Amino acid sequence: MMDCRINPKYKSLEKVILDIPRRFDEEGEVIENNRNVIKILEVEGQRFNVKSFKKPNIVNQFAYAYLRKGKAVRSFEYANMLLERGVDTPEPVAYIVYRNIWGVTRSFYISRQEEYDYTFRDLRIERPADLEFILREFTKFTYHFHSQSIYFIDHSPGNTLIRREDEGVKFMLVDLNRIKFMNISPFVGLKNFYRLNATDDMIDVIADEYARLTHSDAVEMTRLLKEWTHAHDEQVRRRKAKKTAKS
Repeated sequence: MMDCRINPKYKSLEKVILDIPRRFDEEGEVIENNRNVIKILEVEGQRFNVKSFKKPNIVNQFAYAYLRKGKAVRSFEYANMLLERGVDTPEPVAYIVYRNIWGVTRSFYISRQEEYDYTFRDLRIERPADLEFILREFTKFTYHFHSQSIYFIDHSPGNTLIRREDEGVKFMLVDLNRIKFMNISPFVGLKNFYRLNATDDMIDVIADEYARLTHSDAVEMTRLLKEWTHAHDEQVRRRKAKKTAKS
């Protein structure tokens, strides 16, 4: 059994969109092959980003079919909600979900492939000359979606695409299946930055800008964001070291 939903803008491509799962196993440019697999596929002259989610465990197979929305469905719906609230993300094209009587067996989220210059992770490595400007604009972008009651749980180094444009820089959120919609206080919003693996000098800029936007104490916000970031980074380091030791 298959469930799907296609963006009305792409309804004329329904037949070729529904053929994407078959093509996915045979062709396409791989851009990620970890827990999930992401490929770029050409569809009628357009480049689509196709994310195939890892098969859920047996509990979630049932849950995603009968109790709550699965990752592909949430990704599609959240993308539409973000765009409606003025928060950029690659345009959603469709989701396709396969299930049997036991639950979800395979699912795909399809969006337009966007070109970009950096992810947040790249900023730490490449440190462009206008890094401070980009960080302040990034913080304004984050504050904007916080002001729209959007808490992006996976606000991590690879999940914001950054593209230089004539009028400045454009930011787009990706990997959208975990979002909360809620009122966000200044310090709850500040904590949304702690998973970014930012360096201390990057945190200085982010915390200063977020304090300015929320009319908060910049010194206290800087102290807290460094504390939260260091604790998270150390937790990640220990987890990787433990995994390496076992292999």
